[in-house]
Amino acid sequence: MASIFYHSKKIANALLIMSFSFSLASGAAAATPSGSQVLPWMDTSLTPAVRSQLLIGAMTLDQKIEQIAGSPGTNPDLPQCGSTFRHINGIPELGIPNFRITNGPVGLGGGDCNPQDKATALPVALGLAASFDTDLAYSFGNLMGGEARTLGLHELEGPGMDMARVGEGGRNFEYMGEDPYLAGILSSREIHGIQDNNIIAMSKHYVLNDQEKNRNSVSVNIADNVLHELYLLPFEMSVKDGNVASIMCSYNRIGGIYACDNKYLLTTVLRDMWGFKGYVQSDFGATHSTAMALNAGLDLEMQSAINFTPAKINAALSDGSLTINTINQALDRRYVQMFKFGIFDTPAQHGTIDAQANGATARAIAEQTAVLLKNEGHLLPLSSSVKSIALIGQSTFADAAVAGGGGSSRVSPLYTITPLDGLQNTLAKIGSNATITKVMVANNNSNLDAAVAAAKNADVVIIMAGVVTSEGSDRPSLSLPNNQDAMISAVAAANKNTALVLKDGDPVLMPWINQVPAILEAWNPGEEDGNVVANLLFGLANPSGKLPVTYPISKADTPTSTDERYPGIGSGAGVVPQVYYSEDMKMGYRWYDSQGIKPQFAFGYGLSYSNFSISNLSVTQRTTDGTKPIQVSLSVKNTGTVAGAEVPQVYLGLPENANEPPKRLVGFKKIWLAPGEEKQVTITIDPAASNHPLSIWNSAAAAWTTLEGEYKVYVGNSSDNITLTNSFTVGRTATLSGDTSVLNGKNFSLNYGLKNVTQSVYQGVYAQDLTLSYDPTKVEFVDAQSSKTGLSVVSKNVTEPGKVRIMLASLGASNAIKTDGDLLTLQFKAKSAAQSASTTITLANIIVADGSGNEAQLAKASQKVLITVTQGDLNGDGKVTIGDLAIVAAAYGKTSSSPDWALAKLADVNNDGKVDIIDLASVAQLIN
Repeated sequence: MASIFYHSKKIANALLIMSFSFSLASGAAAATPSGSQVLPWMDTSLTPAVRSQLLIGAMTLDQKIEQIAGSPGTNPDLPQCGSTFRHINGIPELGIPNFRITNGPVGLGGGDCNPQDKATALPVALGLAASFDTDLAYSFGNLMGGEARTLGLHELEGPGMDMARVGEGGRNFEYMGEDPYLAGILSSREIHGIQDNNIIAMSKHYVLNDQEKNRNSVSVNIADNVLHELYLLPFEMSVKDGNVASIMCSYNRIGGIYACDNKYLLTTVLRDMWGFKGYVQSDFGATHSTAMALNAGLDLEMQSAINFTPAKINAALSDGSLTINTINQALDRRYVQMFKFGIFDTPAQHGTIDAQANGATARAIAEQTAVLLKNEGHLLPLSSSVKSIALIGQSTFADAAVAGGGGSSRVSPLYTITPLDGLQNTLAKIGSNATITKVMVANNNSNLDAAVAAAKNADVVIIMAGVVTSEGSDRPSLSLPNNQDAMISAVAAANKNTALVLKDGDPVLMPWINQVPAILEAWNPGEEDGNVVANLLFGLANPSGKLPVTYPISKADTPTSTDERYPGIGSGAGVVPQVYYSEDMKMGYRWYDSQGIKPQFAFGYGLSYSNFSISNLSVTQRTTDGTKPIQVSLSVKNTGTVAGAEVPQVYLGLPENANEPPKRLVGFKKIWLAPGEEKQVTITIDPAASNHPLSIWNSAAAAWTTLEGEYKVYVGNSSDNITLTNSFTVGRTATLSGDTSVLNGKNFSLNYGLKNVTQSVYQGVYAQDLTLSYDPTKVEFVDAQSSKTGLSVVSKNVTEPGKVRIMLASLGASNAIKTDGDLLTLQFKAKSAAQSASTTITLANIIVADGSGNEAQLAKASQKVLITVTQGDLNGDGKVTIGDLAIVAAAYGKTSSSPDWALAKLADVNNDGKVDIIDLASVAQLIN
């Protein structure tokens, strides 16, 4: 009865959609339901897709146009919010709510309220990347998503995942560093954290918004393979792993076409290649056309209608450059997500954020983002016996909390903890009566003498310096601004016990590096700045961060030291600035590796108050066809005296013919260890993963390609400190498949075949030589028969008990083996035994040759076979129990055409090529 009702309901829904569509197609204006009528799309038992279609079918053209662009104004549902520009007006008579948006890379910034709501100011996203911690990334997103939910918001514009290609980039603090895999995996976890609160997350800025200089007009020139492997990859991961619901297209041009007009990026790549199901929103003011943008795949113009106005939309419809179906599709992509996230069904409510709880979370996150860059003489952590402290720096960094960078991401924090407050809080925790002398140095260093004097009279000196970057402009250089270099040098010279705390969102040059014994990179720590830094300096927290960007010694050492690469060339009226990514794959640490340039501090680098060792590297699948996951196992031990965390990093070097930089990051894991504790760690390199660890982008084929050859595995605790190496080979392999279990005394068979042998230049196999090995006490060899027409078994000689040498020949050019597949059926008989046992059958010493006599040796192939003594004993324990029934139940429904039939076949008790109710009944009847 339930089934009949369900299908009847589906038919009714389909008829509703058809009736709405018919009215539109016939040109009739859809009737507007009155408040007393039931709106069918508000039925929560329907799928989001059905609800969206029903709603769109009921809308007039004017209503549709109104819904594809932002609508600045007031919030009638939340009058306390005042006027704002981050929303889309709802249509109450259709049940469409106001759609409320907030910025979000580092907290709720510039949300749908004016003045904006106060929210938790988290550490900057570059700091989150420094954590190298996927669980922390989830917590980061979960906090933001929870606060957005509390404040009645619907969409959060974040995470940001452009690459820190340019060290001076004004928005690097909003992004996840210079490595696409690191950015992609952390962003994906952050997205899950956001969206688990029923808040729509947004991956931005798609794509190549890697500089602020000329961002609204610059055209990026980049090779297709570089685009896919480096700059698109984090976005691809956010779609495939993060299941992100929306994407923001960027301001810049790519190859002369604006990102929001770019059909290749918005449709071919995003939707056709990656399977993205969400909607695309423009950056604010990044739309430059009407029909071109909508046809390219842009769904929503923000902040307001400039190109998606009623006049321009109607003109495009009239001249045929745009169709109503394209507008419907744009609406559908957003409405499906709105229904999916419950936005139609849960009225916006403006609640109160738990400032204390969320502040504690923000502090815990920030403490794990800090990177200890230098610690000569173990100056840090500072001792509780210190009697006097000089706190020195410019007021921006040493007097106030650095809650974040500037621009649209700026958060209005719920509260802030200043450096002085934080030091006093920590000193109280450790029972210290140390005095603090604070000297705020003027930007022109006019009172530098006072700072030097204070430094000379203190037990320890804490300098706080940095740079606050902002959307809209890049830094003029990589140097610290406002004469801070001179200040650091002078103060450090006055006291050898000087610790420098950097607060920034980009790498900085360090001309004073040899003068300062201890350097802590704290980034922009957020609202808990003071507590975070003080806890780290005094050891209440142990630094565990690793650099997500490379710190160069000089600007000349960087990959963007020429005008063509940054900021680009061409200026003046009517001139489109051009920037050339001619360093190709050599971005970030890949550049330093390729050029043999030693950086100041390498990608992945970071010290701890403890010490660690990484050892016992092993790699499974030493020879593989490039499709199976590879397990990289190692041991990590805390050899120090305090608890802390290490991050073993796995890099992969591709075969030489890939023409790639020496290595790429493919895995890492943050491990917390007590003193003396050791843990085994396994990091999986999965060729099928969204980061394509073994592959390069083949532009000609528009696909990822895995090359044959040796892949080098590098393990270390930074990109330039590789302490362990190993390798595996991707190439031609043999396969052995077939029966995985047999009743003793019965016959069984295995199939021998080839995989990848005939690819590339090795295009025809004419002869094969292989040695079959088995345990003669458990198995009897019966025969070897060709399973391919034109392939002859030339010989099959038993060379010794348990070994058979088999030679095969393909007769004539028409029978040369040119494709993968099974070639030979090997027949055996299981010997009778008193109890169940397993045995392994192996093919080794496999040599294949082409028609010119060129030989190639393949890796061995093995198959494990369980020999049972009791019919129905599938787990080999000598009896038939509920465990055997469970094996059949787990494989139920599989057939001989299933890809995992070699494993599932064990459950095919009656050998009819399928696992069904008969097999279940057969085993059940045998259970005593």
